[in-house]
Amino acid sequence: MSSDAVPDSTEDPCSRKPLLTDSDCLMPMFTRDAVIAEARSWLGTPWHHQASLKGVGCDCIGFVRGVALPFVGEVTIPLDYPETWHLYRAEPRMYLGFKAHAHEIDVTDVLPGDILLFGAGKGPAHHCAYVAPSDGLIHCYREAGKVVEHGFSPWWRAKLRHAFRVPGIAD
Repeated sequence: MSSDAVPDSTEDPCSRKPLLTDSDCLMPMFTRDAVIAEARSWLGTPWHHQASLKGVGCDCIGFVRGVALPFVGEVTIPLDYPETWHLYRAEPRMYLGFKAHAHEIDVTDVLPGDILLFGAGKGPAHHCAYVAPSDGLIHCYREAGKVVEHGFSPWWRAKLRHAFRVPGIAD
């Protein structure tokens, strides 16, 4: 069906792979506990640039996309980035990708299951993580070599730039 065609009344709009903000499809509600349980099921998955496969490999975006998949379907954030794009690019690619698919919230209002974006220096945000219970983070990054969960330390807080809430998460 073309994007300007009138949908057939028998077509289920939710049978399409929805974007997180697809207004034709009411997103099912899911719990924060379910998101955290899925994120924790990825713990130990090795870091691998541009991958998104539980137990096999992922990077930060691949991890966030993979955790979201059972709840909201495929999240289409472009994966055509070199490992070092954040060192020489000024465009806020990660921020714009998440903004197109989730609701931006104040960083002081985050709850477990929300998504955080981090940046270093004056460049754009270039890392993402899930908020974990008890003031923690669950994420994958090269220096850790795998998906890890740890406290939200002052080092990470200083790099926090943006926060997002996935549509459909029950508050």
